[in-house]
Parts: sequence; C-alpha cells; structure tokens
Amino acid sequence: MGSIMTVTGEVPAAEVGAVLMHEHIMCDLYRVSLNSDHLLDDVDLATREIRHLQATPVRTVVDVTSVGLGRDLETLRNIALQTNINIVGGSGWYRDPFFPQEVLDKTSDGLAEVLISEIEDGLQGSGIRPGIIGEIGALRRPMSPAEERVLRAGGFAQLETGVSIYTHAARSTVGIDQARILVRMGVPADRIVIGHSDTVPRKEYWAELLDMGVTLGFDTVRPHFPYDLEVRVAALEWLAERGALDRVVISNDVCFRSHLRAFDGGGYPFCATDFFDSLRQVGFGDQEFQTIFCDNPVRLLERS
Repeated sequence: MGSIMTVTGEVPAAEVGAVLMHEHIMCDLYRVSLNSDHLLDDVDLATREIRHLQATPVRTVVDVTSVGLGRDLETLRNIALQTNINIVGGSGWYRDPFFPQEVLDKTSDGLAEVLISEIEDGLQGSGIRPGIIGEIGALRRPMSPAEERVLRAGGFAQLETGVSIYTHAARSTVGIDQARILVRMGVPADRIVIGHSDTVPRKEYWAELLDMGVTLGFDTVRPHFPYDLEVRVAALEWLAERGALDRVVISNDVCFRSHLRAFDGGGYPFCATDFFDSLRQVGFGDQEFQTIFCDNPVRLLERS
C-alpha cells in the first residue's frame, strides 16, 4: 500500500482512515455572492469545527478549495498540525465568474505548467504540495471557453502527474461534457470524480457517467432538507443494486457558515455519522462504509 500527499507531507495509506473527499475549510464565495454566510475565514472557528471529527472514524479531509475560492494551503497545514487530522489540499481554478486574471492570460498548456509545478515541487515559499486537482468546475452547460480551458489544463496536469481530478458540476448535466473531454484526452476514467452528481437526481445521468467509468461525487450531503437526504439514500441504494458502490464518494461540501456546527449545521462529521446511520437502516453496513469512505478515496488519492 502506498501513500497520499497531504499539506503536511506524505501519509501512509494505512493511516488515512475514513476520508471526506469534498470539503472547504477556508473558503471565500463572498467576494462574488456578497452574502456573509458564504465566507469561511475564521481560523480558530475552522480549527474547532475540524476537531469535531476526532470523535468519528474520519481522519482525512480533502479540501478542494481551488484558486478563486480563497485557497490558503499554509493555514490548512497549521490546522492539520493542531487537530491531528490529515488535510489534502486542492489545486486549479474554480469556475466563472471566480477566475483570476491568470486564467484569462494563459493557455491550457500554460495553466497546466502551473499545476504541474505545484504538484511536483510545491507552492513557492511553502513547499506544500496539493494532493488533488480540483475543484475545477463549470457554472452550467455549456461550459464557457475559460472553463473548458481550465478543465483541459487539469487534464494535461493529470496526465503528467497521475493526480486525480475532481470537478464541480452542480445542478447541471455539464458533468457529462467534463467526463467526455477528460476521457478523450486520455485521462484514466478511474482518476476522475464528477462532483455534485447528487444535485442532478436522474438515474440516466448517473448511468451515463458510470458507463464512462468515472466516479460520482455524492458530496452535498447536509441535514437541512429531509427530502434531499431521502433522495440521496434512495440513489445510493440504486448504486448498490448496480454493484457500483466502488464508484461513489460521499461528502458534505461544507462551504457556508450555516453548514458549521457552531451555526446549527451538520458540520464536517454529518455525512459519515448521521447520514450513514440512515444508510444502515436500509441495509448498509461496515463493508459499505469501508468501500465508500476508505477504499474509494484511497484509490483516488494514491499516486498512479
């Protein structure tokens, strides 16, 4: 068994524990939304929230906060050291309208060079190396030219480094386009996660993605709306019936202050505790937990 790259360095896969594959610890959506709920910038609060995971099987959090969302890998390293929770940092650029000028000035090849340098050599001045490409997204279908350019840059970087790529495809079937582009570039399908697949509750959509061999990100699991949770439980039952649980990861996508426990949200533990208890009621057990929260993430995070 190999290792994964975290913001504090390589960690043996045997020490990874259960993994949340799509979270945000420090994140700034506020600069575009102008909604104060959309700003996670309190380091002490973030540290307290991550500490809640110490009472759960989760030992690793993948923070897919990309450039344009307020990525701060040095702060993540400090939080990891204070909490003893492994944190994997993300890389790349988010989506329109969050792109910095760099995305507009560079070609896909130029952007890929930035990603490859970060992944192989670390961020300048810190030595911190991202462990995943993402989240790289699109607002809707069709992608904007800049969004496609960033996606292709992620694909080129994946081919060079072997690091998995995690997309953002919320409430839109744009995930089909993302998967097609990456697979046609030669990116191995088993290194691609189409994020927010659970926000498009259509079996036809999931089936088409599964047929391409990619992994589904069921990663907006939160306690606020019981109906949404019922939809996700039923979807995971369907995946189990298809024998496809090895192609799904589950996470919360904490990105608002209202998602935190301090503000009566489910916080980071929710999907691996309360939500999985709901799955146990429909027949899921320890083996399914191992597959979804341990085996699948390790497969994606280990360097190929």
